[in-house]
Amino acid sequence: MDKSTTLVDLEFGMSQLSGNKKLLFTLLGKFTDEYRNLDANLQALMEKEQYDDAYSLMHTLKGVTGNLGLFALHNDSKQIESAIRNEQQLPDNYPQFVALLNDTVAEIDSVTAEPAVSETQTNVTNNVTNSAAAERAEKQLVAALKASEFISQTTLDDWLNAMNLSDEKRAAIIEAVDELDYEEALATLVVK
Repeated sequence: MDKSTTLVDLEFGMSQLSGNKKLLFTLLGKFTDEYRNLDANLQALMEKEQYDDAYSLMHTLKGVTGNLGLFALHNDSKQIESAIRNEQQLPDNYPQFVALLNDTVAEIDSVTAEPAVSETQTNVTNNVTNSAAAERAEKQLVAALKASEFISQTTLDDWLNAMNLSDEKRAAIIEAVDELDYEEALATLVVK
């Protein structure tokens, strides 16, 4: 298979990270957060004639996509980067690049999505007492933090809601998880 058309090559991405799938998913999540609005950001830089910044944005995108195994986007970004550097404009095929970017982000979202909770699990959860649910949520959060697992915002919110933490403690844990400082999140969680 021609890797140049591959949207997301998880096998390659994991090979870059010594097989650490959790870290790859974390990095892919950060990629989508950072580049989901690339089109608007790049267009704004071009309109302001900030060509060096636009070039830098595309150059960084090219490097990141190559390292994460996002080969189709990596290959297409080369032409965009070159047009900005050499002609200070976006090439005619720029709309196809934006479509590919959106397809890549959608594919990453799909690949890294948490498995859906079954209806049976939901019913069981609803029948558990609040204290048991809080205890279970805390155990799951602690286990995920200790394993340095990627925790989606939805899952984190669910766990924190079940634990009925103070707003201050909740905010500190969310901030630590967002910064991937799992040790700090654990320390904050353990302090009663």
